[in-house]
Amino acid sequence: MTDHAHESDIAEFATVFSDLMRSSIRTRRQFLAKARYNLEWSSQLLISCVVNEAPVRASVVSEIVEADPSTVSRQVAQLVKDGYLERRADPDDGRASLLVPTERGLELHREHLRVRNSHFARMLGEWDEGDLRQFSVLLRRFTADYETHRKTWFDEDAEPSRNAAPLASQRES
Repeated sequence: MTDHAHESDIAEFATVFSDLMRSSIRTRRQFLAKARYNLEWSSQLLISCVVNEAPVRASVVSEIVEADPSTVSRQVAQLVKDGYLERRADPDDGRASLLVPTERGLELHREHLRVRNSHFARMLGEWDEGDLRQFSVLLRRFTADYETHRKTWFDEDAEPSRNAAPLASQRES
């Protein structure tokens, strides 16, 4: 623990973060229930991934979204069939194909971003511009650290001590 990090501050942050994660799960459920284009959330995620990484192999998309390659392959096939993505020959490997968004896929992605940004604009409309910028910088830093440490979350050396209270009795889950 660093000199700057106090145990109670970290506990408070962990509680607030856990609350945010639960809220995020509820939001995801709402998103799935009201999918505007009858696309599953995972399909929208795949389209966004391809838009951001194109041209990209399906195997790389699977790695990025941390999903089973066969599942991603089936979803990609449907997105190609529905006209959101297209396959192009990989110039480096004639046996492989690269995914790129179609104009229809790009339009869906732009609409998704418009809706998302409009929601956040309403939610954060009362925020001071400086606070919003500072929060964005800190959240980006936190996300990078979270992602780095997420990979070791369940390492054996990170196990709670045997004397620790059970998770069910702790608010900081």
